Amino acid sequence: MRGRTAPALALVAVTALGLGGCGQQEEPAVSVESLVGQSVAQAERKLPDNASMVSYDLSTPVQGTEPSYRIADDAGTDEEWTVVASCANTKNIQDGTELAVGILRTDTVTRKLTHQAKTHTFDKHLTECR
Repeated sequence: MRGRTAPALALVAVTALGLGGCGQQEEPAVSVESLVGQSVAQAERKLPDNASMVSYDLSTPVQGTEPSYRIADDAGTDEEWTVVASCANTKNIQDGTELAVGILRTDTVTRKLTHQAKTHTFDKHLTECR
């Protein structure tokens, strides 16, 4: 009987080890395109360590107003700026992306601008998208 117990215990241990990895999941891929509509802060939080991001204030070409991102005293925080264009050298940001985003003050983004952003209207303002 002892001879049969050892193989049975080994089988249970191997099965337990095999099931142990089932609960671990990889982070879902975040597409560059999915960042449109999110705040700059949200986009930055999703970036892995091996990625970089540059932000362009598109206030002048899109709205005809002076740019103010990180310039003006009342420019607000990264939570108050919305991504309206995004381009990168990879499809997903986890792939060591060099990301470029076009941004506008959130309080100036209308439904029309949101629709235009989602249909890539503002990509033309980023050299990285050409």
